[in-house]
Amino acid sequence: MLPQHLKQIRVLMLNEKENLERTLFRLEQGFELQFRLGPSLQGRRVLVHTNYPLEGQPFRRDVFRVLAWNYPSGREDDSDKYCSLDLKIAGSYQYYFGYIGIERSGGGYIVVDPVLRVGADDHVLPLDCVTIQTYLSKCLGHLDDWCDRLRVAKETGYNMIHFTPLQTLGESRSCYSLADQLTFNPEFSAEGQSYGWEDVGALVESFRTEWNMICITDVVYNHTGESQDCFE
Repeated sequence: MLPQHLKQIRVLMLNEKENLERTLFRLEQGFELQFRLGPSLQGRRVLVHTNYPLEGQPFRRDVFRVLAWNYPSGREDDSDKYCSLDLKIAGSYQYYFGYIGIERSGGGYIVVDPVLRVGADDHVLPLDCVTIQTYLSKCLGHLDDWCDRLRVAKETGYNMIHFTPLQTLGESRSCYSLADQLTFNPEFSAEGQSYGWEDVGALVESFRTEWNMICITDVVYNHTGESQDCFE
């Protein structure tokens, strides 16, 4: 956490009946976001709700909490009071506000960008400098061969690799149709070997520290395919 005098502060003014759900507020980890009252809300007992979790608590999109107001002058003064979020967790979050008789007078979303670090010295890779190459994981062969097959991405200047799902595929062999959403695809292991998530994790970490490359993967959990076992 940055010292208070070095912290970046962003202010979001709240105005009655102002719905900003179509506006993207992009912030960085380590920033402080302050909600302050615009002229149309001063004099009302406004409550600001958010699903940004408390420190140490899991994120749940449907669970909201009320933020406490801070009073810099030591007295209740709508012109300078604010409530705030100390943004430490990357992700997309929602806020809304209202007052007695009107639960939702407005609201919107905020996006907290992740801090990406690469190299042995953990230097920051700015998001606007990311260049990404996508690979169909099922075409990469055994895990032992991945370094040789992915090296071309490194040598041609990419700094991020996107893998299609690494889990066991269904009978259709579609990259996103999974027979088992939890199991590392056994096809990545040569005969006599049995690689798992820890092994691919170690490989990905070596890319991050030695190649200055980060890796991501994605899944669509409701895309489930039948396994070969279903036909035996």
